[in-house]
Amino acid sequence: MSEPTANIKRIFNSQLGTGLAALLTCFALAMILWPIWSIVWKGIFASLAAQGLAAVAPEEGSKLLQVMVEGSFFWMVINPWIWQTLIMGNYGKTKFGEKQPIAGLWYVLVAWFFGIVAYVVLIGFIGIWWKPFSLGLMLMPKTAVDVAIAIEGWEAANFLALGVIVAQIPFASLLHKWPFAGTSKPLTEGLGTLALSTLVTYIFWLALVVPSFLHPTIEGHAITIQPFGSWPAFVAFCQAFVFFAILPAEGGEQYPMKLFAKKQPYMAIAGFLIALAAGFIIPPIVKSIVAPMNLIPGVPPDAIVASLELSVIVFMLIWHHLFEDYPSAQLVPGTAARVFTRIAIWVVGGSIYGVIWLKTFMLLPYGANNLGMGFPTMGFLAGQFALLMAVLMYNTFMDKWPWVRKEYLSSAANINLNH
Repeated sequence: MSEPTANIKRIFNSQLGTGLAALLTCFALAMILWPIWSIVWKGIFASLAAQGLAAVAPEEGSKLLQVMVEGSFFWMVINPWIWQTLIMGNYGKTKFGEKQPIAGLWYVLVAWFFGIVAYVVLIGFIGIWWKPFSLGLMLMPKTAVDVAIAIEGWEAANFLALGVIVAQIPFASLLHKWPFAGTSKPLTEGLGTLALSTLVTYIFWLALVVPSFLHPTIEGHAITIQPFGSWPAFVAFCQAFVFFAILPAEGGEQYPMKLFAKKQPYMAIAGFLIALAAGFIIPPIVKSIVAPMNLIPGVPPDAIVASLELSVIVFMLIWHHLFEDYPSAQLVPGTAARVFTRIAIWVVGGSIYGVIWLKTFMLLPYGANNLGMGFPTMGFLAGQFALLMAVLMYNTFMDKWPWVRKEYLSSAANINLNH
């Protein structure tokens, strides 16, 4: 169904003013909510895994709790947002009314619930045969060996999120939910796209991600190699791919794929090939620039490249969701000039933000500063998702409340506010 008619009231009249206020709000939320989230889930997991934690050294136990807490965030926040907003169009968000913050808080609870269900189903299923994914072992290890296996299982399971980002998002951003779009009711379209894209994501994860973590051997000989030779290099490829895969939907106005096709699935094929080429071309170029800078001594250059690429993606999404793709068509009527202006803003702004992040993440609680409280942090790569998810959920779940208020003139069963 279409979004109900609403009167929009803004505290600030300008896009930039609203965006800045919303960004500061999201930064404050990330600073406050990550320590709370980490402390709560550390306590829950420490209780569940108490027997295994008692059997290992403190360093090993800390590693297990870290990947467990990260897993709770990946599975209950990152994955569900993509499924609910991009794939399902925020279906059911207004079940208890459009008024904020009630609608947004309700949908956060929905995200947590479906994230847990997805973890149990997708990981628990393969865990019937693959020991590292056994839910009993992952959640309640008993011995030192169990803990070591559980760490491997959690690390691999957590990065199904990478598959969701790389393989599932393009079904919305490039493919526009084809072939399900426009053929049935919104719920059916969403469920059809969710089922097909989840299958593709699951295959991507099993084929590329799982072998990178589990290192299977036969008679002492490794039988797999990591994609691109190392995990950081693979992630750098993925980040460059993702930037160009979401560009058409996040302010690019369907370009550059629209230059080559205007109907599906040809648009998606063009967009996929462009993103794939970027994945191979962009990381080596960025690496040649940043490697001599030695931004974080001792860290592989490919990991720094991946972090900087992610920073540009984060900046792009901030600009789309909070600053509403400034400049608008009213300010810059020409499509080419408008899109290129946005790209310049993303790349320049994201690069500056990326360098600042690498120099300051050690000070931030969602980066690497546990404030002396001992809660797990996420580091310079995964830590960026704390701010990013605050931005995405604040816009799509909370509608930038209270800086933007919507007074609805009619009701609807569901709305799609991801743009």
